[in-house]
Amino acid sequence: MSSPSAETSDFVALGHITRPHGVHGAIIIVPYTDNIDLILAGRGLKMLSPEGKIRSVSGLKGKEAAQGLIVKITGITDRDEAQKLKGWTIGMERGNLPPVEEDEVYWADLVGLEVFAEGRSIGLVENLMEVGTGLLLVVIEPDQPDKERLIPFNEEFVVSVEPDEGRIALDLPPGLLDL
Repeated sequence: MSSPSAETSDFVALGHITRPHGVHGAIIIVPYTDNIDLILAGRGLKMLSPEGKIRSVSGLKGKEAAQGLIVKITGITDRDEAQKLKGWTIGMERGNLPPVEEDEVYWADLVGLEVFAEGRSIGLVENLMEVGTGLLLVVIEPDQPDKERLIPFNEEFVVSVEPDEGRIALDLPPGLLDL
């Protein structure tokens, strides 16, 4: 994986584009935030391609739906154009984000943290994944980069999250790491 550029290192992902919706250029965004108004307000948003290309969002209208957010971006006028955005991430520069509450953290701040459970390091957070039952940390062991663990990131398991110290401490159910 290449290192992020100065332009992308300040980018905080707020959601990802999963697919087009309809024939007039609308898209479906799965949000990574409970504060969907950050996306729907449309101010300061940018899109990041899987290749690392950044594109500003100049106008947006949208609404919440069962599958995520249905969004129409100014300039995207048909399904073919919307299809080209599949897999892109939507977000904004960190300086444009509101501060988080004391017990909250942006998902982007979890990536790269070392995860500790059962008194030892179990790896680094590579990514996060939202599933029906909640949020999963995708944890990679540095000495086994092909081995990935999906660890539930539920309040009941979290002992502490310390981004400034680069660590997350978890108290997991017995046997979970053996799966």
